[in-house]
Amino acid sequence: MEDVMWNPLSMIRRPARSLLGIDIGTSSVKVAEIAGSAKEATLLSYGELRSYGYLTRLREPLQSSALTMLESDVAEMIRNILEVSGARSRRASVGIPLFSSFFTTLELPPMTQQELQEAIPYQAQQIVPIPVSEVILDWEIIGRIGGTQGGGGQPREKLLVLLVAVPREVVDRYVRIAKLAAVELEALEVEAFSLVRAAFRGDQRTLALLDIGARSTNMLVAEEGTVRLSRSIDASGSELTSAVARSLGIGMGRAEAMKIAYGIGDAASPDIRRLLTGVLETIVGELGKLVATYRRNYGKSVEALVLTGGSSTLPGLTTYLSDRLSLPVSLAVPFRGLHYPQELEPVLEEIGPSFTVAVGLALRHAIPSAVTPQLSS
Repeated sequence: MEDVMWNPLSMIRRPARSLLGIDIGTSSVKVAEIAGSAKEATLLSYGELRSYGYLTRLREPLQSSALTMLESDVAEMIRNILEVSGARSRRASVGIPLFSSFFTTLELPPMTQQELQEAIPYQAQQIVPIPVSEVILDWEIIGRIGGTQGGGGQPREKLLVLLVAVPREVVDRYVRIAKLAAVELEALEVEAFSLVRAAFRGDQRTLALLDIGARSTNMLVAEEGTVRLSRSIDASGSELTSAVARSLGIGMGRAEAMKIAYGIGDAASPDIRRLLTGVLETIVGELGKLVATYRRNYGKSVEALVLTGGSSTLPGLTTYLSDRLSLPVSLAVPFRGLHYPQELEPVLEEIGPSFTVAVGLALRHAIPSAVTPQLSS
């Protein structure tokens, strides 16, 4: 079963060069096409194709000949949504899920770039649970901090290095999908960076982000637009739906409709609210741990929380999270600041949180991030 949503934005005169952001999720493919600079970025097209079934197999191990069929299926979905949405560019940035990456911040003594180049693989081997030869590594220096007192009472400065590692087989998979979809792969980017680029655009505060997707939930803390900590957990939108379906003995479709309609808002029955908050408490607990770790490691507090992902618009969720975490909570507005016809405002505001990754990927040129590790096969 497939469901297509799009808007061709055909009245906009298209610049010569634009970039596609392609977000391959576990239940849908989303695309956004953007051109221009940070001050004059224009939304040229966007679209989503939902599939209730086979995309969930993207989480399975890379094995068997069935994978070739899966890659072909995903590539066909990309081709279809690009055609239906009216996208003209075939230059694309593609997102890699956070759960497919290893992501950490290292504290290292001062050293030259050459020394770092030699030290990073060794450091990675201590952290990454698979051989370094089987991953694509990239890293960036994101800051410096004072360390313990050295000889003569002088502080020992340390480098903060953001390390990203993605299994080579995962990178190769996305390269093959792009080739089958006939798109020119300009960049592969871990979704954490895309989320920050679109959701925190220009905001220099220390912010947390909670991305509640269909099959996983991503959470991160960013300072001055740079990711400091992140993690991914299995509690997700589908688990919320399953909890309702199992408890009430109803189908997943009906349970999904009830979740979307009532959530944990005032109109929800006590039973529905109890079922959903049971799952949400797991998410809140893990996010609380991440925020506490950031405060302990960096000596700073998170100032606000931003929500993204398909389940972020659950009725009553922002109030619930604000009460539980004692933080201001808001929904991401990734289309903010882009040029597009005014009549699209209500639609883009409604779908915005679920398009944050796609928009962030498409904004790579218009709004370069302070730190954006580049992955390539």
